[in-house]
Amino acid sequence: VFRHVEAAHAAGLPAIVSHDERSLAGGQAARQMDWPTLRQQVASLALHLKAQGLQPGDRVAAYLPNIPETMVAFLAVASLGGVWSICAPDMGTNAVLDRFKQIAPKMLIACDGVHYGGRDLDRRAVVAELVAALPSVTHVVLHDNLGLLSSAIDPSAIDFVANYSIFTGATAKNDAKTQAFEPVWLPFDHPLWIVYSSGTTGLPKPIVHGH
Repeated sequence: VFRHVEAAHAAGLPAIVSHDERSLAGGQAARQMDWPTLRQQVASLALHLKAQGLQPGDRVAAYLPNIPETMVAFLAVASLGGVWSICAPDMGTNAVLDRFKQIAPKMLIACDGVHYGGRDLDRRAVVAELVAALPSVTHVVLHDNLGLLSSAIDPSAIDFVANYSIFTGATAKNDAKTQAFEPVWLPFDHPLWIVYSSGTTGLPKPIVHGH
């Protein structure tokens, strides 16, 4: 993915162009992320997750919308050999747990909420329920998507898990280690992500996809 960062950046090509329903409806400019920033944030988050104990084959569950931060998180997890699984934050607790409980994720990357259907949906309570119902999770990375984490007066709004970090901090490092970071080499058939289909019971059934 990052083989041509310098050439693409020199040509003025962005790595990510991201619209959401507010920018499309309101005529606002799309969010853009350049290639050097994407590479730096991926390396920083990967090193953070590695320091928290993520190993090849560990599952990482994401409760995130389609935003640039989600791409950063996916690439960071994949670069360490983690197995990625994601549910959109417009889904409720039970629907998400039907999926995530099956894979026993080691880490959870989640947001405070999402703008969906013209409304801001606070998802902090859902995240707290996910953490409580997933005992396999040892570390949580929280993304302040709606600004509810940074604006919360009550610390309990984010202190619902003992071991958590904030996404902006986890992706902010830009030192010699991040600049020298290289993804791990993995077998061709190493699992990359998990999607779900309905099983005979009507519940989601995990399907593993390789690199």
